[in-house]
Amino acid sequence: MTKTLEKAVSAAERLPSKLQNQVAGFLMEEVTRTELLSKIERAERDIQAGRVVSNQEARKRLGRWLK
Repeated sequence: MTKTLEKAVSAAERLPSKLQNQVAGFLMEEVTRTELLSKIERAERDIQAGRVVSNQEARKRLGRWLK
């Protein structure tokens, strides 16, 4: 957990319970969004570094799950 997120969680814990639920929902959405952006950035770095496979190779590797 990042320092910023830790501070936000700590602050949310001091709120009335109704607000805690709303803040918790917002924080989960923000964490999910941050994780998604991180994965997209990693994928972009992989593409730039040439760590890619063709669609045909991907289908071959994932064949048993794509049936």
